[in-house]
Formats: sequence, structure tokens, C-alpha cells
Amino acid sequence: MKINMPVTDHEVQMQPGTILVTRTNLKGIITYVNDAFIEISGFSKDELVGSNHNVVRHPDMPTAAFEDLWVSCKAGKPWTAPVKNRTKKGDYYWVEANVTPVFKNGKVNEYLSVRYAPSRQQINAAEDLYQQLNNNKAAIRPKGLSLFVKNIKEINLGLKAGVALTGFMLPSLYFMYLLFQAGNTPVLVGVALLVVFATMLGFSTVRNLQQAMAKAEGVCQQLADGQYRNEIELNRNDQIGDFYRSLYSMQVKLNGDLAETKEVGAEATRIRQALDNVSSSVMVADNNLDIIYINSTVLETFKNAEADIRKDLPNFNADQLLGSNIDSFHKNPAHQRGLIPSLTGTMKSTLEIGGRHMDFVANPVMSDDGERIGTVVEWVDRTHEVKIEQEIEAIVEGVKAGQLDTRIEMADKEGFFEKLSSGINELTDVIEGVFADVSSTMQSMATGDLTNRIESEYEGVYLECKNNINASIDKIAEIVGQVNESAGFINNSSQEIASGNNNLSQRAEQQAANLEETASSMEQLTSTVKNNADNAQQANTVATTARQLAETGGDVVKSAVSAMEEINASSNKIAEIIGVIDEIAFQTNLLALNASVEAARAGEQGRGFSVVATEVRNLAQRSATAAKESKELIQTSVQKVRSGTEFVNETGKSLTEIVSGVKKVGDIVAEIASASAEQSQGIEQVNQAVSQMDEITQQNAALAEQASAASVSMSDQSNNMIQLLSFFKAGGGAVTAQQTSYSAQPVKSTAERPKSKPTRVAIPAQQPAANEFTASADDDEWEEF
Repeated sequence: MKINMPVTDHEVQMQPGTILVTRTNLKGIITYVNDAFIEISGFSKDELVGSNHNVVRHPDMPTAAFEDLWVSCKAGKPWTAPVKNRTKKGDYYWVEANVTPVFKNGKVNEYLSVRYAPSRQQINAAEDLYQQLNNNKAAIRPKGLSLFVKNIKEINLGLKAGVALTGFMLPSLYFMYLLFQAGNTPVLVGVALLVVFATMLGFSTVRNLQQAMAKAEGVCQQLADGQYRNEIELNRNDQIGDFYRSLYSMQVKLNGDLAETKEVGAEATRIRQALDNVSSSVMVADNNLDIIYINSTVLETFKNAEADIRKDLPNFNADQLLGSNIDSFHKNPAHQRGLIPSLTGTMKSTLEIGGRHMDFVANPVMSDDGERIGTVVEWVDRTHEVKIEQEIEAIVEGVKAGQLDTRIEMADKEGFFEKLSSGINELTDVIEGVFADVSSTMQSMATGDLTNRIESEYEGVYLECKNNINASIDKIAEIVGQVNESAGFINNSSQEIASGNNNLSQRAEQQAANLEETASSMEQLTSTVKNNADNAQQANTVATTARQLAETGGDVVKSAVSAMEEINASSNKIAEIIGVIDEIAFQTNLLALNASVEAARAGEQGRGFSVVATEVRNLAQRSATAAKESKELIQTSVQKVRSGTEFVNETGKSLTEIVSGVKKVGDIVAEIASASAEQSQGIEQVNQAVSQMDEITQQNAALAEQASAASVSMSDQSNNMIQLLSFFKAGGGAVTAQQTSYSAQPVKSTAERPKSKPTRVAIPAQQPAANEFTASADDDEWEEF
């Protein structure tokens, strides 16, 4: 007898309603166990199936009990008794064991054991009996008189009937013998007939009973053998008929159960066939997490992943999945054992084994009674999908980082993933094309080329972006052209002003020279007056000369007045031009500000355009500042020109008086001697007038120099603007402004040409030496642009 150790005093209670089922072959080797038996025993299915049934035997069980079990089973009889079993840990549990042989084709094929939860009274009685058996104080099978009585009870029914009839016939024969001796023939005949009838009836009854029992036994054996269509007599109205009817009802019930079982089995077969052929990887485990079913898909899945899984689980074998435990998938099985048995709903998780990404969905399998009978697990090998996800993530991260040259490899893609990968590659191509066009256009703008446009065909927001960029470049080119045109106009105007101021300055110098000559003549006139008596004729000549000089001075003053009026008109025109420039600069500033706002809305894509707009805005602000300064200078010049005009007008009046005086001198030459005192006084007045004219002339020269400096400064600013605008190329070439140069030539002095007016001729405009546009001045700004 095998003694299983160790054992404990802890009892595991078998729950009422629980049924433990096992099947063994004729040698007691376990061929089948149900989940309830596995759960209470603590052994795994692999540990039980293929082992001898005594693996769960408890040392407290007497040998005689199991000997009686085997004697009964080998005799083809069922056996029942409370049994104390041992768990794998050494704990114990009591069962009401019911063992029966299973017949097939009339022979015992295997043994079936069905166990129920015993009552406490049964357990107590069994403990007392087994203790006595272990102490040799009791026996399971009777001996001596008890055995004789038992054998009498178990004697054949026909033999019992024969003994009973023999016991009945002996007194009857003795009574018939007495009647025969008494000569009572009629009574003897009657008794003899009665005895014969009773004997025949007894034998007939026993025979019928034996036949009925034999037939019932045959039906029961056929039922035990799985044959549920047996002919059973239902027309008998005796107790045997009642027994037959009960047996028939049981047969019908078994047939119904069999049909239902077949239907359930067919349904289970359909489900199994469906599971065998579905594309999903399905696995079923019992309550002990032993795998009891796998379909071909899950086997193929794990066969494909076997080499990778062995990197983390070296003992993994896909061919041995069926019958193994789910624990083999986990490095820490205790965690999963704590989750899956208590699972009441769907559980989703992911395993990373050997570089493989395995998703599984576990659901509990419940019986119709709500009892958990196992777990179904669906497996998905997402390794390929995860790889694609990682590739897509790399593409997305690359796009986010501005790296648009990466693509998803299409060689290992098919179906949905092929379409998805192809779509992402096409999307990346479109994005790369958009940014390539935008970058090329912005790079051209950065180099001053405003002729480049986005020509590729796009749709949706890309088309909108393309149109906006092209429209922005068109607008910038238009603004640059307008600013360039205005700069050219300002440059031409400033050069004209500079030329006019040069002429004015030269005329002022000529006028000063004339005034010096006039002063010299006046000195001569004074000398002539002093020598009036002796030099009358010379005085007349000098007077004539003075008259001519006075007339020339009047003409000069008139020319100065006309020049002042022209300067005043030109200054006003320049002021108007500067106002137009100021308005253009203001509008340019607004356009640049709007462009900056639109670029800010465009985000990162509009950054380059925002820099261009900022430079245009700065240029507009510089133009506005220069225009403002020029306007202030022009206004100052206008005011001074007006003052000069007033002084010249006064000089004209004085010259008119001089002319009148000279005429009078000519008329009273004969009276020079007598009027010498008056002439001296007149000459003093003339000297004062000449001094005033000289002062006015000096002021006019200073104003002319200031106006010339302002015009030169404005010309420099316009040249600066033209140089900046020449950076851009719009249309057929670089943006340029037409520059017109004027030159002025000094007018010959009135001494050389006494009666001619100053002639205005073109002279070369002065080129500004300072503020030249050099690379060093703005390299940093354009590099940033």
C-alpha cells in the first residue's frame, strides 16, 4: 500500500452540490478528471491524468476498504463508502465515493467514480469504522455465522423457491399418506390436485420472476452499455409490470437526455469547428489554468513566434501548448494566478516576450448555473502592427521635427497596412513638396528675387497657402515698385532742388560782386563830387556809369526776386512731394504691419515672410523719418526765402530810388557844384542802401547754402532708398529708379556782361560722399532677413 506524506490536520470542506468525477482503466490509472476534482485535490491535470488513483489516498484509510473496493469492482459490482482523501499540500477532505464498472459490449471497460459531499454523520461513522479496521477490531466482509447468514440471504431465487416448495410438499405428502391409509379417496384426490397446482404455480411464479429479473438485468446492462432502445413489456399489471414501466420511464428519460446531450454535443462540435477555423487565435483553459483547447490559428501564431519567445522563456514549445499551463507564458505566474481566477469580466493586457508584442483578451467561461468552469483567451500577435506603429510614429516625429525625407518601407506591408503606409508616404510627399516650394520661394525672397512663385498644383488648405504666399509676394513686389517709383521721384526732385540752389548761390555771389562794384563806383562818385569843379565831365561820365550800374542792379534785384519766387514755389512743391512720400511711407508701414500680422497667423511657415515685412516696415519708417526731416528743412528754407524776398523787394525799392536819383544827377550835372552838399547826403544814403543790399545778399547766400545742404541730404536718403530697393528683383530685373542729374554753371559777372540777365544752365549734381550704401552698413540686417 502506498503511503502519501506529509499530511496535516487541516480539513478542506467539500461544498454541497459539488460532484467530483474520475475515470480509470482496469488497472486504476486515471484517464479523466473533472475541474472540481482538480480544484479540491490541488494537483494539476497533468499530475493526475496518467497516475494511479492512489495518488490521492490518505494514510488513515485502511487497506481493507480498498481491497473491498477492488473485489466489488472486479466482480462487476458497484461500490460505495465514505473515503478520506489527501490533497497535494497534505490536507484532507471527505467524499462519498460511488464507484461502478462501465460495461462496453457486455464487458467491463473502465471504472467510473462519482463523489458527493458526505454528511457529518457519515463522516463520523466512517472514522469509527476505519479506526476499528486499522486496529483489527472490525472487518468489512462477514465471517463465520454472519457469512453463513449472508450466503443464505444471497442464495439464488430459484433455489430458494425449490427449498420452499420442498418444505411445502413434505407435509402435503405426509397428509396425503394419512388420507390414503384412511381410505378417504375423494379428499386425497383433492389434496393431491391442490398440491400439484400449488407446486406448478410456485414454480411458474419463480420462473416468471426469474425471467423478469433477468430481462430487467439485461435492460439495465444495455442501458449501462449505452443502448437506450430496449423492448420492455408495459402491459403487465403486477409489480413486475410496475418495475418494467419505471425502467421504461428511465430509458425514455435517458433517451431524452441523450438527445439533449447530442444536441449540446453537436452545438459544442459546431463551436469547436468554428473555433478551429476562425482567423482569431483562441485558447481555452480550465479553472486550474491548464490549456484544454487551442485552435490551429493560435498554434500557428505561437509557432511563428516560438524562436523569439524562447529568448525569454527557453523551455517554451508551441507543440506542447495543449495540456500545459498558462503560467508558462509569464515570468511571474503568481500575479496572473491572482487575476484570472477572480476574473468576472473582460481583461485585456499585453505581453512583451522576446521582442514580440502579444495582446490577449481573457473572459471567464460560466456554466448555466453561473459556475465558473474555465477561461477563454484570444491572442493577437501585434508585433508587425507595433513595428508599423513605430514606423508611423517615427514618420510623424520626423515631420514634427522638420525631417521630411523619411518614408515607410513598403516591402513587408499588405492589405490595410499597405494602404495606410502608402497613404502616409503620399501625405509626407505632399507636405515635403509644399514646404520645398515654400522654402524655395522664401529663399528667393531672402535673396531679393520677387519673381519666384509657387507653381505646383495643390488643393484645400495647401492651395490656400500657395495663393496667400503668391499674393503676398505680388503685394510686396507692388509695394517695392511703388516705393522705388517714389524714391526715384524724390531723387529727381532733390537733384532739381540742388541744381536750383546751386544756381541761386552763384547768382547771390554774382550779386555780391556787383554790389562791390557799386560800392567802388560810389567811392569814385564821392571823389568826383569833391572834385566837382574840376572834373564835371568826369562826374557826368561817372553819373552815367552809375545810372547804368543802378539799372543793372535793378535788373539783378528783379532777377533775384524772380529767383526767390521760383525757390519759394520749388520749396512748396518739394514740401508737397515730401508729404506724398510721408503718406507713401505711412501706407507702406501699414501694409508691412498687416503683412506681419498675416505672417504671425501663418505661424512657423510665415516666419520668413514676417522678417521681410519687418524690413519693409523699418524701411518705410526710415523713409518717413527722412521725409519728415526734409519737410522741416524745406519749411525752414521757405520761411527764409520769404524773408529774403522781402529784403530783395526793399532792395528793389532802394534801387528804384537810386535810379531816380541818378537821373536827377544827370539832370543837374550842371548844378553839381552848387548841389555838392545835397549830393554828399544822397551819396551817404546810397552807401547805406548798398550796405543793406550787401547784408540781404549775404543772408540769401546763407539760405541758399542751407537749402542746398537739405537737398543734398534728401538726395542722399533717396539714393539710400534706391540702393536698398535695388536688392529686390521684380519682373524683368532688379528694381531701379531713374536718376536725373542737373548741372549749373556760374553766370558771368555783370562787369563782363553789363546788360545781360543771369543764364540758367545744367551743371553736374554733387555726388554725396557720406552715407554711401556699403555692404558693411546693412550686412547684419540682410543676413538676418
